[in-house]
Amino acid sequence: MVHAARLLLALAVEKGGLVLTPAGALKRADVWHVFDRTEWPGYDKATTLAMNKVINEDDAYGVLFTRIVLQAAGLLRKRLGVLKATKTGKALLAPEAAPALLAELFEAVFWKVNLQDFDRNPIEFWPQHHMGVVLWSLSVTAHNWSSAGDLMSACTIMDTLDKVPRPDLPEFAMMSRVLRPLAWLGVFESRKQTRHARREFDEDFRKVPLFGQLVEFEVEMKGSEGARH
Repeated sequence: MVHAARLLLALAVEKGGLVLTPAGALKRADVWHVFDRTEWPGYDKATTLAMNKVINEDDAYGVLFTRIVLQAAGLLRKRLGVLKATKTGKALLAPEAAPALLAELFEAVFWKVNLQDFDRNPIEFWPQHHMGVVLWSLSVTAHNWSSAGDLMSACTIMDTLDKVPRPDLPEFAMMSRVLRPLAWLGVFESRKQTRHARREFDEDFRKVPLFGQLVEFEVEMKGSEGARH
């Protein structure tokens, strides 16, 4: 995702701005510029190419996601139908600024973007509303390969889920709103895994050392009665 962000920012600087379509999306040529040069864990580029004669922004989920996050982070700004790199966005293009760019993207993904907008999951805002707890819990549990379901059980607060339309939706939210973005940010890794139960997702996740370098936690436990983490 950092690579995709740098490609978009550099292209916006080079072209003096990215002209958007009437619907507010990136043009196909600009989408392809990023799509062709990036890989996204959990998404097969060959399948996307086989299913689409042309690649629009909606077809290139990683490009769409990155563009929206860059806007939320204030690194791209839209004016009169054109996306332009802000002063901060231009500064973060320097090679030595890559760690700072990662930090900006990380904050924007989990605290400035509503991740429900991307997955069409009817569970509103969960578990994003307690993301700090989720990330801290992952920091102490996700050492080894684990399924999204196991990490969900260990790292989220479940008692806020009153009525869930389908039993697989919380696990789907954990994967699409937490684990997949973490993998795209490069602080988690994923691998395909054969499952025996059809309802389980076929990916395992674990953190990489960069996760601990990016985030630190100051945790104070207040009382033990009813504590879940």
